[in-house]
Amino acid sequence: MGALNQTIVIDRPIEEVFAVTTTMEQSPQIMDQVEEVTKLTEGAIAEGTKYNEVRNLGGRRVQSVLEVVEYVPNVSYAVSSSQNGVEIEFRYTFKPQGDGTFVTFDGKVKTSGFARSLFRGMIVRMISKEELFHLQKLKTFIEKEAV
Repeated sequence: MGALNQTIVIDRPIEEVFAVTTTMEQSPQIMDQVEEVTKLTEGAIAEGTKYNEVRNLGGRRVQSVLEVVEYVPNVSYAVSSSQNGVEIEFRYTFKPQGDGTFVTFDGKVKTSGFARSLFRGMIVRMISKEELFHLQKLKTFIEKEAV
């Protein structure tokens, strides 16, 4: 388990939940801090697919490149980014649960370099605050879109 871990049941079929979760371009509609996401690579989503993401962090626009590092349809999906000595990986797993989908969100934060290592706790707390209600927002978005 990483620094961030959440689980939720979304009342939609696994195929629909996986499809929405992996459509990164919809992130601005789901996550408050994400302003824009642009796919950088051609073709279908797979390991190696890259996106440019812009977040508003306390009034500051922060750009990062996200790379898909795991893509198993209807089972798991993970993206990672590395910037200024901070590496972040967000991983989702999906399991059918009745008529819905049980989703696990696991986030890991790694730091390198002395200065970043000193601030690791603060970085994890900042990301935790941003992602605290991530799955709840995803659930609301998917279930609302299904109506």
